[in-house]
Amino acid sequence: MALECTVLGRDVEITDLTIPVISPYWRLKRNGDWSLLCRYEQEQINYSLLSPMMGATLSLMDGRLTLRHLSMIIQYAHDFDSLDKAKEFVTEVILATNRESDAVVNMTPELEPFIQKMDPFHFVGDASKAGEEKRPAAPVSLNLMFSNDCETNCAYCNANRRHVPDNMLLSTKRWKELLQEAKSLGIEQVTLSGGDPLFRKDALNLIAELIGHEMLFVLSTKCCITPEIADRLVEIGMTRPINQYIREIQVSMDGPDEHTADKLAGSPGYYSRAVESIRNLVLRGFNLRVKAVVTPLNATRIYEWIQRLAALGVKKISLAAYTRTFHRHNDSLFLTQQDRVSIAEQCERARADFPEIDLRMTGLQQAPTPVKMAMPEGNISEDGAQVHAVSGLGNRAEDKVRRLKERGPCSGGHSSMTITPDGKVVQSDTVPQEETFFVGDVSRQSIIEVWNSEALLNFAYQPREKLAGSACHDCENLEVCQSKAGSCSRDTHFDFGTVFAPPPQCPLVQGGGVRME
Repeated sequence: MALECTVLGRDVEITDLTIPVISPYWRLKRNGDWSLLCRYEQEQINYSLLSPMMGATLSLMDGRLTLRHLSMIIQYAHDFDSLDKAKEFVTEVILATNRESDAVVNMTPELEPFIQKMDPFHFVGDASKAGEEKRPAAPVSLNLMFSNDCETNCAYCNANRRHVPDNMLLSTKRWKELLQEAKSLGIEQVTLSGGDPLFRKDALNLIAELIGHEMLFVLSTKCCITPEIADRLVEIGMTRPINQYIREIQVSMDGPDEHTADKLAGSPGYYSRAVESIRNLVLRGFNLRVKAVVTPLNATRIYEWIQRLAALGVKKISLAAYTRTFHRHNDSLFLTQQDRVSIAEQCERARADFPEIDLRMTGLQQAPTPVKMAMPEGNISEDGAQVHAVSGLGNRAEDKVRRLKERGPCSGGHSSMTITPDGKVVQSDTVPQEETFFVGDVSRQSIIEVWNSEALLNFAYQPREKLAGSACHDCENLEVCQSKAGSCSRDTHFDFGTVFAPPPQCPLVQGGGVRME
């Protein structure tokens, strides 16, 4: 169920009678000497590290106190000269929090069942040490790969498919120990990737363990969901609410018929198996989403595909543009501008004809119209750092400056890490599962040991000496750049064949980088 949340200072004015509360879509936690405010949502990692004083103040916002009452407590606790100054501080905490999030909202009766009560003393820490931490003391989330294998052989697959013999797989017992450790570290969200999570023989037991630990995740699969598997998923709790959510199951089906869907899945008969899965899940009331990767092979048939799914009772649908894959990329699968226009028109028609369907689109905005204005060399960016545009690039350099500023933070090694089927740990599931990229091994190490290891830190925050020969090595803004967004191994590896290089968006790098979508 979707909860209606009114963001303070953005949707509504803050007054003395305002009752602020931490949104059910966010979690406030103690994290080392810092406080951690993180998004609580399936497959979303968004977080901020806050000072102990700010964390303790936010922890009082549990829906019981007005702004005035909160300010009185803060005045006493922190010895403010006046109530007005305390009120000014509390208001600024709310506004500062909501500048980059929607975490502090107005209390309503609808939110009451989902509000977490917190002890402010739990958030009191050593403020003198708080400035030393640049990332969470433990992962905010984990990417779990139960298997590298799959029943299909999709044309657009980005999985490594590194073969792991059965006798080298992490045991069920070890997986359960790791999930228990994750729970003790305060981890509430995980991502299941691979391979197909359900390909592993004891996958349902591991999923039951995740549910038992009240972890939030999306189960994405191309395995056939038989009536027996669907019943077992009901039994272990996949249809039961977890706070305001019901965990989502995603089934892929990339076309409205056997010819298209089977070809993209690389598996004869896949369309029929996907339809069987959809019927079994709809019949039992699962929170089901059907998704497709859009390529020129299915771009003209999107409306027909949505129409077919609507007839099957599907209420949630996702479309994602094909993106470059490291292991089996095919340029012919990139969408053209004409494809994108056609998809947009078909989706607009589908939204009008099937208003009950939640239709999401990823990477399907139309290609931008080229601009022929060149950015002058030596341009000064908004934050004062000098950006040297490469002569002759024209608007490409300007576009790179924009993309560098807008790039989201890389989660790999900063808020998450990936555990592969045999326990080897990599920064993210998009880098090769090769010795060069392994940063730990949870078959013999704990999660927290790998998280704090020099090997992982050297990937997430690359030492200057490892960047010799690249633009990063002599860049005066290296530390600032890394602290804001970190190093994205996937994009860098695609462009340079190594992770120890600048992000492709960097204006100091000549060339436009490889096409990603």
